[in-house]
Amino acid sequence: MGRTYGYVRIWPYEPDADSQIIMMHEMHVPDRDIFIDKQIEAGSEGQEYQKLLKKLKADDLLYIKSLDALGESYKEIGRQWRLLTKEKQADVVVLDIPQLDTRRGRTQFDTLIADLVQSMLEYAPKAERKNRKQRQKEGIEEARRRGVQFGRPELPLPDNFERVYQMWKSKQISGEEAGRLCGISRSKFYNRASKWKKMETAQRESRKRIGL
Repeated sequence: MGRTYGYVRIWPYEPDADSQIIMMHEMHVPDRDIFIDKQIEAGSEGQEYQKLLKKLKADDLLYIKSLDALGESYKEIGRQWRLLTKEKQADVVVLDIPQLDTRRGRTQFDTLIADLVQSMLEYAPKAERKNRKQRQKEGIEEARRRGVQFGRPELPLPDNFERVYQMWKSKQISGEEAGRLCGISRSKFYNRASKWKKMETAQRESRKRIGL
């Protein structure tokens, strides 16, 4: 068993470090081995944390109050957790989550606890992205069922579209000629013609259902 350290990180929205320092004292961490970074802005690394990393050695013990002491995102927390437990080979105890105590893992199952936490931190952002994409997909599908249109709205049909469509449908003119008469490209005419055909089909089926 090496030395025992405590690390306290105070985010800008937190009032002070007193409660965390008291927790470190309860864990019998001496004041000289408590490293405190106050009011760190998001995305920055604390100077005291860097000093701690230089001192930390294999088999040392580090107490932190919660996982967010290591970073503001799953990715950053995972990176620091790997640094502490794999590269430095130190033990970490998360006081807010008593189960996250790598000393227990090393006693019987080598680094099982550290590996489980690492896997969780790597999985969480992937699962979050997957769930977000699924929710977006479901939201879009539901909106479409309600008739919400996505993308730029289509321009209104040319006044002569129905007449030109019937001429094209009866093969009196080509698709290219139909597009020219309507003032749109051939591909756009085909796209509009396909939608018009679906509308005609829906109208026929609707008339059948009401006996017309």
